[in-house]
Amino acid sequence: MMALPVLVCAQVRPAASDTVPPPVTIPSAARTVEGRVVRPGAAAFEPVTGSWVTLHRVGRDRAGPLDSARTGLDGSYRFSYQVSGAADAIYFVSASYAGIAYFSSGLAQPVVTGQDAEIQVFDTTSSGIRLTMRGRHIILSASTGGTRRGMIEVFEITNDSSRTLIGDNDKAPTFRVRIPQGAQDFKVAQGDVPADAVSNVDGEVLVQMPFAPGLKRLSFSYSVDADAFPLKIPVQFATGVLEVLAEDPQATVTAPRIAETAPASIDGRNFRRFLGNDVPASGVLEMDLPGSGQAQKTRIVISMIAAISLAMLVSLARAFGRRTAPRPGSGAAAAAAADREAERLARQIADLDAKFERARDPADDERVRYEAERARLKQALTSALISRDASR
Repeated sequence: MMALPVLVCAQVRPAASDTVPPPVTIPSAARTVEGRVVRPGAAAFEPVTGSWVTLHRVGRDRAGPLDSARTGLDGSYRFSYQVSGAADAIYFVSASYAGIAYFSSGLAQPVVTGQDAEIQVFDTTSSGIRLTMRGRHIILSASTGGTRRGMIEVFEITNDSSRTLIGDNDKAPTFRVRIPQGAQDFKVAQGDVPADAVSNVDGEVLVQMPFAPGLKRLSFSYSVDADAFPLKIPVQFATGVLEVLAEDPQATVTAPRIAETAPASIDGRNFRRFLGNDVPASGVLEMDLPGSGQAQKTRIVISMIAAISLAMLVSLARAFGRRTAPRPGSGAAAAAAADREAERLARQIADLDAKFERARDPADDERVRYEAERARLKQALTSALISRDASR
């Protein structure tokens, strides 16, 4: 984040030729949002009566709720509010239903009504829902001189039902997937699943959060020892698209229904690309790096894995949306992508606040984790807002 200059005032009258700019102020403007909270019914969406709805403001200067109310008999709500503070602050509405928070899109216009202000909520269940793996994407980085190889995994998971999947209890995971034994440097990357909802326990990644209907992207990075290759990873889930990008030109990848396709280039780095469709859950993905175990004998800590992983993930996310080689986008497209990322982060901050407020007498370590995660999300939001401004 760029540091702001400090203005020191002295009792000196400026010369006639000096130009003293006026202070920058953000004028308040009246806005309204009017919509409904609905849930799936037998034939159509039905109104939700008496649901708590909260208007939020999240910006780089401050964040918090502005107003709250309960929905009417027809599920309707209405807020009038004033914009203030940082001009790039994000305003949105959340509705709480069955203990789960659901969010509207960002309120970009002075008056937001109709479907743009509609919030869909869902009943919850802890059984009877099978999450669908639409896509799984793996990046295998080249050696950086040490004995470990960095890996990134991105999962595109959908809940195709009309109910939100929750755990049997507060600590029960709603999604779990195995990663290679001995994986180190585990780090959750940007996606739809926040870092505080993900843990790595004995080689298994556990997600402890509700899965509402729709698609969520889970992404994380880790490193494995070069001597672990050939590396075998169970597919575990019937997967619509399985993609592996291997930076090492000698890498080999095998799995049911997977084949090598045209290479890909991301941020000037070249990858062999292996792609499979409708890969069965019983399959095993095997990756090998011939000679890597004998060639790497000097133990060097790889401090760049996390930074490289996050940078590559941003570029890869654009490629996933098209499933083709990346093409340069326009400034407007980049700004729109930054807008979506800023909204996602703002909703995560609001959801984190709501979750912490529901906790009864939180322990000191829970408060420390909450404050650290909130600070991380706030910093990421500021970066997204700066990126959006620079793209315009």
